Amino acid sequence: MGGVDDPHAQPLRKDPPDLDIKILDVLREADQSAPLLAETLSQSEEQVRVDDVRLSLVGLASRGLARPSGRVSHQAEMDADEPTLLADEAAAPLWEITEEGRAFVEAHAGVALAPYDRGAGHEEEEVDAERDVAGLVVLLVIALLTAVCAAYSLLMAAGVLGG
Repeated sequence: MGGVDDPHAQPLRKDPPDLDIKILDVLREADQSAPLLAETLSQSEEQVRVDDVRLSLVGLASRGLARPSGRVSHQAEMDADEPTLLADEAAAPLWEITEEGRAFVEAHAGVALAPYDRGAGHEEEEVDAERDVAGLVVLLVIALLTAVCAAYSLLMAAGVLGG
């Protein structure tokens, strides 16, 4: 039996990958296919590959956190009469979150914050509001300086100021 230094020893608890939590978070809103999940997640961060999403979905399914819904995307249903080169991509099954998956993602909600649809809390909203006010003040100062410079230029051009 291996000891602490055993290279084959498995950790007692492994934290879930961020991608798994983000996928489950998106699936809480609506059933989606792997390509659509990859597109949704890529809007808020670096590019997420469809193959990575598929691999993650298989892992989530093996843990009972997500499952294929048995339906295909609406686009696949519309394109069923017209074969295309992307038929495999369009016929991707929709995935849904299970009750275990909902409980899991709610327990890990603070681990991977999805910038596409939620904030960290009330403190972050206050910081955002303060940042908005500061930005507005800067814009007003720039506008005031621009008006003063324009007035000065007009007065100089009219010969009111200067000699």
